[in-house]
Amino acid sequence: MEPAISVVIVSDFELTDQKTWHDEIEVLKAFAAQDFDEPFELIVVENSKFANEVPAILDTIAPDTRVVFTDQTQSAHLKDYGVHQCRGDLVAVIEADCLPNPAWLRTLVQVLREQPDVDVVSGRTWYGDQSLYRRCLNLLHRAFDDYGRPSTSIFISNNGALYRRPVLEAFPYPEAITPFLSSRLRNRRLLEAGHRFFFHPEARMLHAIGGLPFLFDVHRNVGYSDMMQAPHGPTIGSILRVLLQRTKREWSDLRRLGDSYLTGFDRLLLPLFQLVGRCFETVGMVDALLGRRSIPHSAYR
Repeated sequence: MEPAISVVIVSDFELTDQKTWHDEIEVLKAFAAQDFDEPFELIVVENSKFANEVPAILDTIAPDTRVVFTDQTQSAHLKDYGVHQCRGDLVAVIEADCLPNPAWLRTLVQVLREQPDVDVVSGRTWYGDQSLYRRCLNLLHRAFDDYGRPSTSIFISNNGALYRRPVLEAFPYPEAITPFLSSRLRNRRLLEAGHRFFFHPEARMLHAIGGLPFLFDVHRNVGYSDMMQAPHGPTIGSILRVLLQRTKREWSDLRRLGDSYLTGFDRLLLPLFQLVGRCFETVGMVDALLGRRSIPHSAYR
């Protein structure tokens, strides 16, 4: 019997050339623990250079798991390749460093089955709430697509979402040097084509988080993507406008969700995180101004 649900798993963040497969192992464990009683397949996609390094444990964690390889290197292209390996009519695409909660798959599948006019559904991504650092970055990085309740949306979470398969096949990721920009461009094209998105907060993913190098990498990619989408293109004159626009969006998220994301003391230090982020984003904007063909030293692919 062919599974009705397929899950494509791709690592978009690799710190070194030595692949550990840690993220893939953990996310497969998370899918093995889903409270979803229908059969579904799991497809891990990776570059061919790692074909001889797959740990045997990957085949034993969850049923109907396949590891497939392609010569592609960018995570966007790896995801597109994985879609063409699927058998299901509903296809989830998830990044390997995001761990879905047990209700993730059941919740998203239910939305698409109960709402035939919805084409893509995703949930909330967060870093956890164990520290001030995580709570502040939750607000700055993850609150933009959090409606706080089940709702139609204008965003697809690139970390993990469930699609109707024809939508994925008709809208592959556009070419871009960073997955941040590629996902934004595809999001916009899907909206322009009239496709409907939905957000459900009960489908939650725990995103991996690092220290200062991680923060720099994220905001450098964000700055590059923001600059490339500036109304007048990448120009020196756009830098201040783009930085102010992002800061304005963050303050809007703070007013909307601050009480559910932050403690009182977190609010005092949030401006410091914003300032650091703007500095790092400026570096990415300079990358765009210089026409770089890749983000130097970035772990994103």
